[in-house]
Amino acid sequence: MNTMFTVDEVSKLLSVSKVTIYAKLKKYESKVVVKQGKKYVTEELLSLIKQELNLKECLKDNLKEGNNTGAINQEVATDRDDLINLNQDLINFLKQQLEEKDIQLREKDKQIEELINLNKNNQILLKQQQDKEINQKLLEDHFQEVDEKLMDLRERMDEKKKSKKKFGFFSK
Repeated sequence: MNTMFTVDEVSKLLSVSKVTIYAKLKKYESKVVVKQGKKYVTEELLSLIKQELNLKECLKDNLKEGNNTGAINQEVATDRDDLINLNQDLINFLKQQLEEKDIQLREKDKQIEELINLNKNNQILLKQQQDKEINQKLLEDHFQEVDEKLMDLRERMDEKKKSKKKFGFFSK
């Protein structure tokens, strides 16, 4: 299995800036491995970058000997353009992430609204249950009261029957 390096590791190994590494990765985009949004460099790609940097070093040494400032200015301009492109890529990536977060927030808002509605419905059901229990208790109390009145009436009727039997003249 190929060993993979992060941009930071490659930068330290080759003693160059991360900006330079990102610029090289742009050149070899098809060979870059991206996992979970993070770029990784394979051993093969590391060798290519190292060769290119060594070639660039040789050219710089030759230019120093020849004291050619035009080529140095060209190199600075290239690095500047690479940095601008890298920054633009980062900006675009961040914009994409913001759009994704906005979508996620809208989904969460919908979920929260649904939960609020469920909570309202639960409160209504709970209130109905409580009303039902109160009504049931009132009904039980009413039946008990009616039952007591009926028992009282029965007792009074029984007493009247007993009093009629005592006075016999009302009986047939």
